[in-house]
Amino acid sequence: MEEVTGVNCSDPPFTCLCPEQKQFRPKNGIGTNTYRNCFYNEDKSKSKVWHKRKSCNLLSVHMRTISNIRTMLQVTRPDLLVLLLYLVLLPCTAGYSLSPFSSPDLSSASGIWQHTAVLDEDGGFVVDWTPDQDQIRFQVTVNTRGYIGFGLSSKPDMDGADIVVGWVHSGKAYLQDRHGVGHEEPEVDSQQDWSLIAGYENDTHTSLIMSRPYNTCDKKDQTISNDTVHLLWAYHPDDPVNPENPHPRLHYHGWRRGTIPVFLLQRARKDIPYKLLPFDYYRGHQHQILKQTWFIRNPEVEINSETDTVYWCKLFKRPNLKQKHHIVKYEPVFSEGNSKFLQHMILYECTSLGAELDAVFEEMSMEPGQECYQSKMAHLIYTCNHVVAAWARGSEGMTFPPEAGYPLTPDGPKFYMMETHYDNTEAQMYLDSSGLKVTYTSQLRLQDAGVLSLGMDPDWKHLIPPKQRTVVSEGHCVGECTQSVLPLSGIHVFGTILHTHLLGRKVGLRHLRKDIEFEPIVEDNNYDVNYQEYRELQHPRHIRPGDHLITECVYNSRDRSAITLGGFKTRDEMCLSFLFYWPRVDLSFCHSKPSLSTVLHSLGIEELSAASNPITILHPEELRGKTLEWRLLNYNWKDNFEYFQWATSSGSFNPMCWRRGESLHPDLENVDYPYPNITEVWKPNNVCKRRRLSRQRKNKNQRNLSLFGDLFGEDEVDEVMFDDEVDDKPIERIDVDPYHHFGMLKPVYEEKLPPEEQFRDKNSAVISLGMEDKRKQQVITVDPDLEEELQEMEKSLEQEVLSRQYPQQSPTQHNVARGNAATLSIWSKWTVLMLLLCLSVCYIPNG
Repeated sequence: MEEVTGVNCSDPPFTCLCPEQKQFRPKNGIGTNTYRNCFYNEDKSKSKVWHKRKSCNLLSVHMRTISNIRTMLQVTRPDLLVLLLYLVLLPCTAGYSLSPFSSPDLSSASGIWQHTAVLDEDGGFVVDWTPDQDQIRFQVTVNTRGYIGFGLSSKPDMDGADIVVGWVHSGKAYLQDRHGVGHEEPEVDSQQDWSLIAGYENDTHTSLIMSRPYNTCDKKDQTISNDTVHLLWAYHPDDPVNPENPHPRLHYHGWRRGTIPVFLLQRARKDIPYKLLPFDYYRGHQHQILKQTWFIRNPEVEINSETDTVYWCKLFKRPNLKQKHHIVKYEPVFSEGNSKFLQHMILYECTSLGAELDAVFEEMSMEPGQECYQSKMAHLIYTCNHVVAAWARGSEGMTFPPEAGYPLTPDGPKFYMMETHYDNTEAQMYLDSSGLKVTYTSQLRLQDAGVLSLGMDPDWKHLIPPKQRTVVSEGHCVGECTQSVLPLSGIHVFGTILHTHLLGRKVGLRHLRKDIEFEPIVEDNNYDVNYQEYRELQHPRHIRPGDHLITECVYNSRDRSAITLGGFKTRDEMCLSFLFYWPRVDLSFCHSKPSLSTVLHSLGIEELSAASNPITILHPEELRGKTLEWRLLNYNWKDNFEYFQWATSSGSFNPMCWRRGESLHPDLENVDYPYPNITEVWKPNNVCKRRRLSRQRKNKNQRNLSLFGDLFGEDEVDEVMFDDEVDDKPIERIDVDPYHHFGMLKPVYEEKLPPEEQFRDKNSAVISLGMEDKRKQQVITVDPDLEEELQEMEKSLEQEVLSRQYPQQSPTQHNVARGNAATLSIWSKWTVLMLLLCLSVCYIPNG
């Protein structure tokens, strides 16, 4: 051991320095007139420091950490020296765990955490975090000298949440892994999975630095994944009662609490300081990036209190440009108090179709705009359909990665249309001037970025039955589309936005190549419709020509009493994913919608009568004369939902591949495209099962908490992208052969209702069902908006049936499906009989 001199332990942010660390001592700024003791071990692996009057805790400082910092200082600004040493050699007033401090990277050692969120409105509770390879590190800084509560949960409340509680008392930091039990004080976990890295406090604030593995395999912990997670926070001005006790009692936090949804792993990073960017990210520019802003705002749109849904379209002309620019960022701008009324804002690029149309656009750009999807706006909808920016409720906007930006060129598109979806379910009257703030620069990135819309086309054929816990819908981007548009080198996806309306609970984007499924590009099994934020992928995904993409959405319609259709209104549903990628290609959207054949089969309809007005059902006989609208409102969903789900999730669909107002494959839209034959389904690694096997653990009853309740444990059922339970039975994703999921098809429910006993009161929009006992009539009240949509559906159905004769083979397909089930049943019976016969012969004694 050797005694050396160092700086005063009480001088933050330094503790005393050992010989190997003397080169890091600043030349000025900290006095060294006070001598303190510092010893290091013989192997020089750790240092122990203390003050003459007050003992300090053991601080583990590996020599490789010192060398890492010495290397980093060669490429880091000198004024980051204090921050570097601050994280490695913390003040003596701090408390530490006995686990070694991990080797820092640039984001942590320099004090620049990858992500930051302010959890309360006053800025008194701030959390920073950085995802590592096997764990995630957090720093919480709170305006208190008492205890801090921080939690992770799949829902915005404390019950069942993964909670950690920490505090600093008498120079020592404490941390406890707990879990929420109702609204009681969180219980201490028997398995402690949170690790304390550091903790300290001053006269006003307390800060804790801690880490946790992504998956602890503890049923009382929250698995950290790409799902939306709710960060819970609470604090108290006092430390717990008996703070040094293993089970101290916490004071009730009262009003000092809250929750916000975030993406822990796919949250967009903060703006990177330009001096820290590699030189090659910008084309020959080493000086500070010069940025310009373009405000795209609605001019005081008046929302009527009698309208619950408004789609407002406003045309804008971009700023005059003398050279090419890149959009590098966009963010929402709200009128005061109006953010709660906005569902989404989408900025579309308009295709120039000649001087005549440009003159019309020029005039419209000076007008306040009007409601979308009206006859006057039809040409806008079809020529302005290339997505540039997409914002949805809960998002803070988007910053493009350093290597790419969305191009603006002098000879390119001059006009852009912003579509704003107002949700006025509170029936208020207000004026709104919300919009987007777009940041662009003349200092170009290496790549031109693009935005691509994938999923189900908003259409009435997208059906979501009522009173169902889990309804799966899928929108396809077929290989013929990607084959004809993408370059041979493919595209690189760096971010996504997932979008549904009110019923969405899970959303994902599946990736197929030659009938083999890869890991999903994005998935969120805890989707929050009020937090549709931009996701930055941790690793860009490569999509090649010919790849097939499936946007998969899971809905919960238990609170709906009537059918939900796909469409644009708030009550309608959508299933979309927006891909941000490079290099940019000439493709606007790649959607699909269920074929008419699939829709009719899912409802037990074999044939339509094109001669009637409106279109009515011809077969089966028990439904003859009924309309499709009647069938949707009176279908026995309880008994026939499994059949409906099978038919829609494995049936044919019509692909749509569009660019700038024109279809790339118009013939393909009239083809009933078969569901892909997936020969190899992707399954995630079962980390907990592997750990249990290695430890020879035999507990097979662990269950994971999800939004819809407990799921089957990982020992019992392999994990799938979307697994849930319905009526205490697992429902698996339907993706290959339907007979792999259902041994036989349920027969279609047959109503025995004579047409003359069914009537409708058009004025009241109420449908009464005739029954054997007419005194007991079931009355179904139809929402006026749904009634209007169903009438539009009837018109659309009539147009499709008249313009394209319903295939004569469709009844045959439907009967074959039912016949196959019957055939399977007959073969099963014969198999059992033959086995019994063989067994009887074997056991009959000879002679």
